[in-house]
Amino acid sequence: MGRFVRFLFLSLCAFSVQAEEVRNIETLAPGQLVDDFSMPSAIGGWGQRLAEQRGKPVMLVWLDRCNQCQEELVRYQLLAESYALDQLVAWFIWAPHKNDVPPKMRLPVLLNDQYWTQSWGFNPRPAVMLINNDGVLDHLILGDLTGHYAETEQTLARWMAERQLQARVESRQ
Repeated sequence: MGRFVRFLFLSLCAFSVQAEEVRNIETLAPGQLVDDFSMPSAIGGWGQRLAEQRGKPVMLVWLDRCNQCQEELVRYQLLAESYALDQLVAWFIWAPHKNDVPPKMRLPVLLNDQYWTQSWGFNPRPAVMLINNDGVLDHLILGDLTGHYAETEQTLARWMAERQLQARVESRQ
């Protein structure tokens, strides 16, 4: 009887963790407010807090299994830097697996650590999130970063152009 109770308890725990992951996937969609988080730097230096970026467009690149994957991320880094004058804030969010080493990039690489209580995780990864000035998720691009680079580049260009047009209209009023 004791083994059965332990098995039942462990099964329920596993199911609740799995249900929580599914809930996160279903609850974060374009048009919704993105919860605040604070994450430490994965490569030294200062961490970052999302709420401090209100008023600026933000691009979050959630990395999947990535062990020194800077070659793959250089295009995303250059893309983000090309919009720096338009106040785009961009971060890589890295979740380590065993002995993985974080990518060394010019953009901040944040450590998504399950034990860091001020952060939250996102699945499925990899993913690119475009968050507007009000903290609302405007675009979510899921899947392989290399395969979805062109889509990300086009979506980001269109999104930033819309933001600039909106800012001009608001300044005239």
